[in-house]
Amino acid sequence: MINRYRSPYPNYIHQLFVTPSKHLYVLKDRRLKWQDKAMEVQLDKVEEADNEHVVHYIVADHTSAAFYAELRTSKTLISPVEFLARAWVKKPDFFFHGLPEQLIVPTAISNKYPEINDWLKQQHVGLVPPPSGFYAGVHQVRNWEKDVANTVSFHDYLEKTPCTLDHLRTGIARMLQMANDREINRPGIRMTRKQLWEMPVEGRPPIRVMG
Repeated sequence: MINRYRSPYPNYIHQLFVTPSKHLYVLKDRRLKWQDKAMEVQLDKVEEADNEHVVHYIVADHTSAAFYAELRTSKTLISPVEFLARAWVKKPDFFFHGLPEQLIVPTAISNKYPEINDWLKQQHVGLVPPPSGFYAGVHQVRNWEKDVANTVSFHDYLEKTPCTLDHLRTGIARMLQMANDREINRPGIRMTRKQLWEMPVEGRPPIRVMG
């Protein structure tokens, strides 16, 4: 069991999250609703929940904290294989791409989506289960959910119409750009996630591109 992760350069280790929101859910008329009190919901039970929860799909680089994200709901779940194929492909309008050498996959994800194991082997990406208590990247999910909630609030205020998931999806690209252009909160580092991800590092191999 690995107790400490060392990532000498970007795209060495990525972290995968498929996380049901404890605060955001979809009403019957497709409006997004924020609930201040956290709702207890787990990935393995989310499809049976009373509410249609927003589900965050996030893959984050361990070195730079740069990340790519998509939104689904508990009624429109996709396999993380489909998500990662889009996350790792080279994109014309977003910098994050490339296969990592290893991927941290929480047990809840590999249990629900066992097909990810063989797929990662085919891509020559090592699967790393998080050790007990490891969830160092959980702040990525919390910060992203705050960005999503703020976007919902701004839409309601500026457009004078309720925000739906379709409205939100049209703004995801801009949300991702803004989040990755923020300075990272680490001692002695005054760089953005994007700058850290793009920074030349001695010994960093060429980026392995999907497909």
